[in-house]
Amino acid sequence: MITTTRPDVDYKGNYTQTQAAKALGVDRHTIARYVKKGYLKCKVRRFDQKTVIPGSEILKLWGGMCI
Repeated sequence: MITTTRPDVDYKGNYTQTQAAKALGVDRHTIARYVKKGYLKCKVRRFDQKTVIPGSEILKLWGGMCI
């Protein structure tokens, strides 16, 4: 269940799946499922090839699920 309080993320920031999961109060595997199903859009950082989720996507998902 996603947290009912607004996640403490920067709208313009980028977050790993683990950080996004902590902000939303869910498991990181749940975040991976959300990405796979298209609920969250992710990007790949060029310098280290890590998958990151924009803060705007985290807030959009939270707003759609909680409001």
